[in-house]
Parts: sequence; C-alpha cells; structure tokens
Amino acid sequence: MQQDKRKSKKTTTELVQSFNIAETMNECLWVGDKNHKTLYVNPIFEELSGRSLKECQGKDCGFFFDKETRKVIKDHHVLRPEGLSSQYEGTMLSKKGKKIPLLISGAPTKSGGTIGVFTNLTLLKKLAEKEQIAQQIVKNSSEAIIVLNKSFEIKMWNRGAEKMFGYKENEVLGNSIDIIKPHKGDDDKLRITEEFKRKGHIQGAEKQRITKNGTLIDVSFSMTKVKDKNRKFIGYLVIYTDITIQRKAKEELQRRFDTIQDAYKELGIERRKNDYFTEVVNLAISGAPIEEVANFIISATKMITKCNGVVLRLYDKKTNSLIIKECTGVDAQWWSKSKVPLKDSLAEDAFRKKRPLIINDIIHEPKHRGQKLVRTHGFTTLILAPLYANEEKIGTLSLYSTDPSKMQYIETDLLENFSKLCALALKAKL
Repeated sequence: MQQDKRKSKKTTTELVQSFNIAETMNECLWVGDKNHKTLYVNPIFEELSGRSLKECQGKDCGFFFDKETRKVIKDHHVLRPEGLSSQYEGTMLSKKGKKIPLLISGAPTKSGGTIGVFTNLTLLKKLAEKEQIAQQIVKNSSEAIIVLNKSFEIKMWNRGAEKMFGYKENEVLGNSIDIIKPHKGDDDKLRITEEFKRKGHIQGAEKQRITKNGTLIDVSFSMTKVKDKNRKFIGYLVIYTDITIQRKAKEELQRRFDTIQDAYKELGIERRKNDYFTEVVNLAISGAPIEEVANFIISATKMITKCNGVVLRLYDKKTNSLIIKECTGVDAQWWSKSKVPLKDSLAEDAFRKKRPLIINDIIHEPKHRGQKLVRTHGFTTLILAPLYANEEKIGTLSLYSTDPSKMQYIETDLLENFSKLCALALKAKL
C-alpha cells in the first residue's frame, strides 16, 4: 500500500513538472488521469474552491462543478482520446456553495489524462494585465508564440514553437530570431522592421521559415509590440501559424480547378479566424478606446460570416434599451432606429436563451422594430447574437443577409464563442 502511494505521488509530481505551469500561471490548474479523477490542483485552485489538494485527489472532476457544467464537461471529455483541446464556460461550486463562473481550457496529456486551466471570469478586470493575459494565451496555445527583445533576440519560446520549429526553449533563448530564417544573407528582417514601424503592427504576413532539421515550412505570422508596466516599448510578440499544408493544397487545386477560386478565398479566411480571436483579446487589454474595439468587432464579424450588414448595439441598463454603437453594410437611415427597447424584443428572447437567434424571414417578423429598413436594404435573414458576461447584458450583434442560403454556412459555435470574447472585450472598456 505504501509503495502504491509513493508511486502515485511520484507520478503526480512528474506530471505537474512536465507541464511546468503550476508555478508560472496565476490561474487555477487541475490535472486528472484517464478516468478524469483528480491527480493534482495548484494553490490557486485550492484558494478559489476552498478545498485542499488532499480533499480533491481521487475525486471526479465533476465534483467541483454545478449540474449543467458537469454535462458540458462530459461532452468535452470525448475529445481527449482524440488528442483534441477545447475551451468553454462553466460554473464551479466552492466548498461553501459559492458559484464561480469560469473559462475552462482543457487539453489531453501524454499519459491519456487531462489538464485543465480555469480562469475566474469574475476577476476579468484584475486579470486584464498584459503579462497575465499573455501567460494564459502562451501556455495554452498550439501556435508558435515567441517574445523578442528590441534586438530581435529570443526571450520566450512556447511549446507551440518547440513543436513547429523543433528547437527546445533552452536551445534558442538569447539567440537571434534569424535561427529560423532560411536565407541568412537577405534583408528580410529589415523589411519586416520597416513595415512594423510604418503600421505599428503586422497581421497575417506569410513567409517561409526553416526547422531544426532543415525542413522549409510556410507560415503566417502576426507581430505586435510588447510593453512593460510603464508602457515602455521593450520588444515584440510574434505568433506563427504553420500554413504549409494549406498552401500546398491551394497551389494544387488552383492548377486543377480554376472554377473554384471563391472556395479558396474561404480557406484564407479560415486561416485568419484565430487572428480575429487573438486581436479581440489584444484590444481588450490595450489602451484602445471602445470605438476602436467596436469597429474591429463589426468588421471581423462581417469577414468571418460573409453577411451583408452588421449592427452592434450596447445595452443601457437605465433605459432598458439597446443603443447602436457601430454598424457596417447599412446606410445612415439605420441610425434613425439607434435606440430600441429591450422589452418584448428579439434581443430579449436571445438573452433568455443565451444563444444566437436565426430569423429566416425577418421582413415579416413582428418583433423586429425596423421593417422599413430591412426592406430598403433587401435583407431577408437575421442572426441575432446576445453579448453577455457573467450574466450581465453587454449588447447584441445583429447579422443581416440578403441571401438566406449564406446563413446556412455560418458556424454557430464559432459565432457564439466569438460573441463571448467580444462581450468581455466591450465590458473591459465600459
């Protein structure tokens, strides 16, 4: 029995050390075995849940959550044997019965178990410090995320970068980013620097890079500034996405099927969906005004969904109404309906259901307060997504289309997750 306990303790310690995360993250960390029994929780988890590591060990992961969340977790567990990660919201029940809303990020471990990182959504404003948000993104991202100083020397290299380029972190720290550049003599770095100075950022640029074993890969990368607590520029944050497979597939299909060029444009948009999610987070933690955040949200929504028009409204608690903040794809007449009551509206239905509503015949929908406007624009279909955070109403995103068939191809799960991020970003600016 003692030998089994020592073996279990050793396994737990090795597993936690292998992730190297318990001491570096300020979020809750939970580690479970292949049967979803608790092996380890970090001190932040103990503090939030009110339960010690000893009380948690051996308990099923659902023990810490409410009934609804346990159902969601069970659905996501089927992804782990397939090596798939996932992210969703849930509610933890503390030892004293307190309900704590969480953003749950789950990923499979090499041993067949699961590692979970829980972000307390009630502390969003406190977590809105760039270093803490960056840690969460970096440690859980499958993309290559690299931090450079002003001299382009590598100061941080995540697991995604290790997997993509083949170098361990200790092999590259302090080295120039040129280590992954295929042609050492060209002025690639100079061109990137000049573009960065001109725009202040780089988004979705495509280059070739080389791995440790000499393999050339095609990548899409984005680069933004890194600042210290005093907002002084100290370096760069670079995010690489391997697009080798997509590029080869694109070249092959373009040679054979000139008639499906539009389909290939869709692949390009799919590649950049992750960039939209990342950019929303970046805007939320930056000093950007709410107007800039709102403008990005409607532009990104239109690009992701291919709808004809998007209207963003913010909820006014004092008047219990929704007021237009930004819109695109509609004319100035839309502002005549800048304020609409929430009571007995489609938005009220969407908030009650907590998921987007799809109205296929918006022209004859009595609850829509802008019949004349939709007729003028030729809109026939509406998807109305509620924006809320921690049960708080933030606003709505209204997606209009002149072609009902377009709405059939919108990924509702993607829209729902994007809406949640948008709500958090807007809340941080209100």
